[in-house]
Amino acid sequence: MILVYNPTCEMAVRADTVNYQPPAPLVAFEQKWAPLMMFFASSASDAVVGASPSDEVLSFWRDKGAIVPQFISLSEAKKRVCSGEMLRPWGISKEVLYRFGGHELSAQFTTEHRQLFSRLSSVALDDALAQLKLPTWCQQTERPQVFRSADELHHRIQLRPCVLKSLWSASGRGVTIVDKAEYVPSTFRRYEAYMRTDSAVVVEPLLHRLVDFAMLFSLASDGSVTYCGKNFYRSDKSGKFGVELIGYNPLQPYEDSGDLPSDWEQVASQLFSNAIRSLGWHKLYCGPVGVDSMLYSDECGRIKMRLCIEANLRYTMGNINMAIAQVLGNGVQMEWGIGNGAEFSFLPHSRESFI
Repeated sequence: MILVYNPTCEMAVRADTVNYQPPAPLVAFEQKWAPLMMFFASSASDAVVGASPSDEVLSFWRDKGAIVPQFISLSEAKKRVCSGEMLRPWGISKEVLYRFGGHELSAQFTTEHRQLFSRLSSVALDDALAQLKLPTWCQQTERPQVFRSADELHHRIQLRPCVLKSLWSASGRGVTIVDKAEYVPSTFRRYEAYMRTDSAVVVEPLLHRLVDFAMLFSLASDGSVTYCGKNFYRSDKSGKFGVELIGYNPLQPYEDSGDLPSDWEQVASQLFSNAIRSLGWHKLYCGPVGVDSMLYSDECGRIKMRLCIEANLRYTMGNINMAIAQVLGNGVQMEWGIGNGAEFSFLPHSRESFI
């Protein structure tokens, strides 16, 4: 298996060309953090495309029981893919398929795939959930909407606070909170431009967020859905990635107080499994599916859960966090994020971190 870190995959899907090239800083970012893919290795014969971390880093993880894969060049990866090894990128795009498999692979990427890897799938999953019998703690009074008319978009964002999203973006980019009247003109101009190029934008209600988390699934080619677990993280005020949490359960106080039923996870994972199966995504894609969710308080102060904020049909930081947690074992509490250090490393401080 050939593992490739390409977190700019949504931008590549939006560009819809085999020649997409991320901005230079993002290319450097992808190259620097490529070793994160090592946590998805299932055997020592798997290979990550990128420079190897130091022996010290690899020894640390090997001693913890992690599988340490090979680290190979782009040219070596292309040879292996051409010889039949499976390509496993962070996210699928026409560009990454062409980069490693030429036109034979990239030609398999269709217009239907492009739509699937957009936020239209997040709205579709929310729609599918709404068709099911939802318990009161996750029922929504206002749901996401897809806007294709500039006039209708302008009218909506003037009505009340909301969140605007472009169809393709990554790590909270392409997401804008409009909670003040003075933000409306500039935000409208920006998203009117998105609408012209992408044909639509998504508008969602602005909620009072209490806890961020994700529910992780695996979608098989036969349409079966496996629940892999939940992952907690903290994002910043704009919704961009912040830090991952291990050994903490920010929802526990709400379960203890009775604001959230103790079986919420079992109920929610089953609802998601049913909804994902109903959408037929497996006809175009199989692999990891991560769904960002949120606990929030509504206008009456009631604790509610919004099940689907974002559906990611790709690997996510939650998948990495879960893999790291499994390697470290039970009883570990830590938070980590991606900083500006010169090398991928793990430093066992009082608050563990990747820097």
